[in-house]
Amino acid sequence: MASLDGPPINWSKLARLAPRAIVLYILAILVVRLFLSRFMEIDEAQFVGEVAFAWNYGNSHPPMYNWLVRLALELTGWNWVLAVALVRLSLLGLYHWLSFDTARRLGGDRAGVLALTASAFLPQIVWMSIQTTAHTILVISASIGIVHAFALLREGKGTRAYIWFGIWAAIGALAKYNFFIFLVSFLIAAVMTAPIRRQLFQRRIWISIAIFIAAFTPVIVASLNAPLAATAGRMHKLAQAIGYLESFDLPRVGIDGLASLLISTFLWAGPALIIFWIGRSRDHPRPPPDGGADVRKLLLRTVLIGLAAFAALVFIADYHSVAERYMAPILAPTAILLALSLPQALGARNVLVISGAMYVLAPLAVAMIALFGTPRFNFPFDGVADAIRAQNPTPARIASNRQDDAGNVAALLHWPPERGEASDIVLVWQGNDDPGEEALARLPADAQPIGPVTRVTARVRNFNGELRTFSFQRYSSRLPIPDQNSGG
Repeated sequence: MASLDGPPINWSKLARLAPRAIVLYILAILVVRLFLSRFMEIDEAQFVGEVAFAWNYGNSHPPMYNWLVRLALELTGWNWVLAVALVRLSLLGLYHWLSFDTARRLGGDRAGVLALTASAFLPQIVWMSIQTTAHTILVISASIGIVHAFALLREGKGTRAYIWFGIWAAIGALAKYNFFIFLVSFLIAAVMTAPIRRQLFQRRIWISIAIFIAAFTPVIVASLNAPLAATAGRMHKLAQAIGYLESFDLPRVGIDGLASLLISTFLWAGPALIIFWIGRSRDHPRPPPDGGADVRKLLLRTVLIGLAAFAALVFIADYHSVAERYMAPILAPTAILLALSLPQALGARNVLVISGAMYVLAPLAVAMIALFGTPRFNFPFDGVADAIRAQNPTPARIASNRQDDAGNVAALLHWPPERGEASDIVLVWQGNDDPGEEALARLPADAQPIGPVTRVTARVRNFNGELRTFSFQRYSSRLPIPDQNSGG
């Protein structure tokens, strides 16, 4: 990377502008999201019918994200698309601010700006989180929150830092259970790093422990009283084989799973590491790393311990598939670690320019796909909802083999399950054919058809103009609908 000509970079000025840039960026993405579609994608639609107060929710999720969605629904007058987008993008903005402020407190203005820069090269942040994800962005923010609380402790904030440490630990535990891999790895890394151990494990850490126990105990009690699938149900996804890795699948050990983990780790953090490494290779002499050596050791050890623990689990349990989002809490500090460990000098201007381009191009690419492709969140759900209401306006529960189909139709009809019980069910599926076993499996065992099969054909709600056909049929049942949530 050759550096671009220009005056020296004013890191202090960029750091002062960073918080406002984050706010404007999130507002711009929110406006784009609301303009692109008034329907929900799969990770957003999973919350329809899952926002009544509870300690555990479907798909083995703890309650924090569902509570946030319920709060946003109340604030927006039950505007589902605005509510779910507001929660997700607010959390994305929180991640960016926490990364920036943590790196700045630990390593100075340059480190803070470079943490934002590094995030532009993390696909799960700059690409996935602006269009989908839910619990994942919350658990990433909680993981960074732990490091932010530690940065406050380094600055001598004392009791305030321990309070925040407990709050972020509680939020992470209430966000997603894989947060514990990060939390335990962080604590082990702190024990292994002598200066950090003396600084962190003081008497006031009992404040953090008390906050965490008070917040998480009700979830533990609820989990003990629920079936195992309610809290560990997502583990089966790790057991799903990946076709191109099946040749590595040995009996009783997860060799193919380890390969999947390495690939996901590279896809999560590899591009940022490569770009920062190339940028730093232009510096002669190279600037020393920012922040204390003990802090860099803490963060690096946290990541490595988390990866090692996850790798051991995958290997011993003979798991086969590790998606990038499962790496989220473990690799959450990547941007901060790169900013502190690989500061840029001659290559900094190039890295900043490329980073800015990524922050602009990613939303544009999402918009182009949404406007001219056939993303599911632009399917003609409104046509289906209107046809259901016209045929029989009596409220019913909505079921489908696709959660986003059921969620969007239910939200448009304003018949979500939490608004009252109904003995009727409307089964919705795509295509002109019969519903098929997967769709019928969403019906209770006693369901009986009480209406005809109706077809609705309409164009997708963008410039593509492709026709999509949905079918629906009304049933009667007194039993609950089987769980169909997915995503995260």
